[in-house]
Amino acid sequence: MMDGLVPATLRGVGQLSDALDAECWASELTSMWRGLWLFDGDAEEVFAPAFVRALARRGTRNALAALRALSMVGRQANRRLAERAADGLAARRVPEPKWSRERGQLRALSAVLMCEETFDDGAGVLIEFSSATRRHTLGIYVDHNLGGLVKDAFLAGPLSDIREELKRNAPPGVGLTLRDLELSEARARVERALDILDHTLEPPISDDVPSLRALIDARLPLLPGGCVLAEEQEVPIEERERLLEEFLASPEGVRWRDNQHACAAIARAIDFGADFNHGGPLRWSPVVVEIFMTSWLPRRVVGEDALFASVAEVLPDWVRYAGRIRGLPAAALAQTAAAVQEFREEMLSAVADPRQWGPAKLFAMAAEQEGVDLHDPAALRALVERFNARLAA
Repeated sequence: MMDGLVPATLRGVGQLSDALDAECWASELTSMWRGLWLFDGDAEEVFAPAFVRALARRGTRNALAALRALSMVGRQANRRLAERAADGLAARRVPEPKWSRERGQLRALSAVLMCEETFDDGAGVLIEFSSATRRHTLGIYVDHNLGGLVKDAFLAGPLSDIREELKRNAPPGVGLTLRDLELSEARARVERALDILDHTLEPPISDDVPSLRALIDARLPLLPGGCVLAEEQEVPIEERERLLEEFLASPEGVRWRDNQHACAAIARAIDFGADFNHGGPLRWSPVVVEIFMTSWLPRRVVGEDALFASVAEVLPDWVRYAGRIRGLPAAALAQTAAAVQEFREEMLSAVADPRQWGPAKLFAMAAEQEGVDLHDPAALRALVERFNARLAA
């Protein structure tokens, strides 16, 4: 099978202009089998060595170029296997690609963190490298609204060019800033975001992430280690209650003080921010509003219809209050508050659709329908036993 795959794979190898192009080519190739599983185990452990052997049997100039490219990315064992196979072809006087001498000359120069100060929906880790022929930047976008995973990746020119481009064309109202990062912190940030990505089921990421993943994995060891990132602190119950009281005493929230359902809705918004939202209960953006209203609330929260109806009424005041405390500009506050009405109907539709509910909510609703007190452990155990008995019958 691999012998049949080799000719089609090698068609573009002769046009690779330098080691960076070769690295990208090999990274995209390995993405075909990365993360896949066969009956016998990891597809990468099966296919990568087999493909290297097929290239060695091919024995051509392009086969040697492909082996040199594969020796730069991927798992260490497979990289060493490709290097040995390439050395074998070179010993038989197969011509080396012109860029082969550039291998091993990569050096990490500097890094910056690109922040979205207004909404903080994500951050970009930009790492500049120097090769034998050019400087280039590897960019990793970390999405804060998806738990901090790697959402996008790209290659660009030198960092100086990126800085100039941002000065000229930065979108208004986003508050993009660049701050210098120690290379060790840049590595730690990317490694944490990749770990979150690897533990996320079917993540909604760009196609460039899998294509560049092997390249990213090969670059990170070039950066110093040793940086330990601070973990987000849990927000205690007392702090959540204090936030609710301060909101109800504020100009934005005082009119809701005697509204039971509005208070419950904001309490849920605070819980969402404390437990699931990067940046805590006070960080709100149009995207955060969408996630809270159309995903988190329908999946997790059990309540009366009046509770959900009140969300669209009180949430704009909460996001205005939170934004004011964080110092957001007026335009950003208005944009976030307007998102509440935009997602109101979608939220109410999802709340009424059991297909949108999570397992915990489905169980809670079943308990409620059977008249079981959710605060009574014995009654809940009895409900579980009855449910299991019905399944076994």
